[in-house]
Amino acid sequence: MTAGSVVDVEQTVVAIGSSNMPAPRGVVRLSGPRVVEIASRLGIRARDTKVAHSIETNVDLGEPLGEVPVRALIWPTPRSYTGQPSMELHTIGSLPILNAVVAAAIGAGARAARPGEFTLRAFLAGRLDLTQAEAVLGVIDAEGRGALDHALRQLSGNLSRPIEQLRDQLLDLLADVEAGLDFVDE
Repeated sequence: MTAGSVVDVEQTVVAIGSSNMPAPRGVVRLSGPRVVEIASRLGIRARDTKVAHSIETNVDLGEPLGEVPVRALIWPTPRSYTGQPSMELHTIGSLPILNAVVAAAIGAGARAARPGEFTLRAFLAGRLDLTQAEAVLGVIDAEGRGALDHALRQLSGNLSRPIEQLRDQLLDLLADVEAGLDFVDE
């Protein structure tokens, strides 16, 4: 994202969530308040429930692709990575098919996500702290095993956990100092 760009987290966004390389399976992710509505417009009938669930179905991508099989993983409540209703569409890992699924979702009311927008939404929802959000980029950009291991440790909270413990200890000490000032005669 560019400096000064505004992200509207009330819009539902879509992006390819897997590698652009050919693979047996590819993933398209959606996040935002209209996920269930957009799923319905794609022909995916989410269960009337408030719990995460999956559905095996097909999505019609029009000519020449026709219907493709998808497994829709649906989080209809904010209990997801981004802290918003979310959906992953697992299908054939062909880039033209994945692009067609993204285009279909955009046609159904989503907008294309900006790079890093899913992680930004997770950060804004309090699902990740800043060091973990930065670690996501480190995992993506890792060119060797050492860099990947470092980013994964950072993502799991190895940096932020000790800082949180120090913060808690400092707050306890501050509370003791304030109590000592308030109750100086006791």
